[in-house]
Amino acid sequence: MPSLGSDITSTIPVWAVLAPFIAACTIYIVSYIPCLKGARDHLVITGTSTPLLLAAIIYPAVASGKIYFKHFNILPPVGLAFRIDKLGIFMGLLFSFFALVIAVYMLSYFRGKENTTRFYIFFLLAAAGCLGVVFSGNMFTLFLFFEFMSLMFFALVAQEATSKAYAASMKFFFMTIIAGVSLFWAISIIYRVTGNLDFGTGSPVVIGSPLLLTAFICYLIGFGIKAALVPLHLWMPDAYAACPIPAAALSSMIMLKTGVYGLIRVFYDLYGPDFIRGNGWQQIILALAAFSIIYGSMCALVQDDLIRRLAYSGIAQVSYIILGLAMLSENAFTGLLYHIMAHAFMKGCLFLCAGAIIMQTGKRKISELGGVGLEMPLVMIAFTIAGISAVGIPPFNVFISKWYLSLGALDIQQPLIIVLLLVSSIMNAAYYLPISITAFFGSHKRSIPSPEGNTVERIGPEVTLPIIILALGAFIFTLAPQNWPLNLIKDIAQNIF
Repeated sequence: MPSLGSDITSTIPVWAVLAPFIAACTIYIVSYIPCLKGARDHLVITGTSTPLLLAAIIYPAVASGKIYFKHFNILPPVGLAFRIDKLGIFMGLLFSFFALVIAVYMLSYFRGKENTTRFYIFFLLAAAGCLGVVFSGNMFTLFLFFEFMSLMFFALVAQEATSKAYAASMKFFFMTIIAGVSLFWAISIIYRVTGNLDFGTGSPVVIGSPLLLTAFICYLIGFGIKAALVPLHLWMPDAYAACPIPAAALSSMIMLKTGVYGLIRVFYDLYGPDFIRGNGWQQIILALAAFSIIYGSMCALVQDDLIRRLAYSGIAQVSYIILGLAMLSENAFTGLLYHIMAHAFMKGCLFLCAGAIIMQTGKRKISELGGVGLEMPLVMIAFTIAGISAVGIPPFNVFISKWYLSLGALDIQQPLIIVLLLVSSIMNAAYYLPISITAFFGSHKRSIPSPEGNTVERIGPEVTLPIIILALGAFIFTLAPQNWPLNLIKDIAQNIF
């Protein structure tokens, strides 16, 4: 990849991806050395905090317009390329921050449980894969990390080693194979037609053809599976219900967004918005996103299992991002990027709260949560904040994202999209707020005892601190004098449009 003017050749993007990978390998080694087993938790924190530190170091330069890249002449014909532009640094900061938050929570969640070393290793490897996706310099490199991430998450789903976990992991595995084959076909077609898979060099596709439409559909299938776009969502509810809460949080906060990120690169670096708009292909995704929003919300309404309700609601809420992508306007693009962050704070808080409830009470069914608000007031207050945030009212982050998505709908003269967002907001309130009402005002039921006759586990500050951080993140940026993420996102959108 040639240097372009003010671009900076650097190995920082490489080390940001390698840091969690090295930490995972080191944990595996020290697990066989009794005197070093105590270093495992420190390695988890080091492996997740190092990418955040590296991204923070280069952020000022990238925000000013510099691009960090590194190209390796291996894996011909396109090579292995790393690249951090403004979009990449935004996603990288989010991914590394949320990985660190989950890691802090995870250490307490797994304390005293078996096979924790295995989970930590695959968690770090999956985090490395996610960072590799957003720090990739071409579609081939992105594909490699995307597949690596998926294989590591397969192991996380199977962590509990139950028949339910094995069934969910196998469903995810087979859908991952479908995604991988689809992406491989799409990449092969684009390279055969254009000879270019690099990001940031302009859209190489000029003339439409049935072959290019085939590649576009394959990209939609491959990335749509990870983004849980209906009808490609089948793996998600079962996987979330079967895997440990930190794995579900990792997927919801980070991994789902890699599918969205892949589609962003397809739209704006391979095909180009003008080409897609001219061929009307975005209408396919608009229809799928709208259907996913309604379908996910309706399914969430009828779930009594707390984790499955969060899973189905995630299908609807991530589809806001896909909806913004398909509108192909600057305002909609601003909304979709802001919703990537807003959803991660909101849904991450909900999942970590759900995990805390299960840890302390052993309860998963919403109908059994009566009195939990009195037993765990801080956790349920945070859950309520996140639930209200999902509705999309001021001053919460989701209001900002829905505002810009609505402006994008007006840009393309599709006011029905605003109606869709309003209906979805009502449905969000319908399936989130009753949980809090039940927890605070429902009849109290005693926690499920452990075999020893004691409460399952009393949560500590290591669990509540990440929850508080995510709850604050759901609205803190909108109250600040300068909304830093929104300013960066607007800059990204202006550069693209």
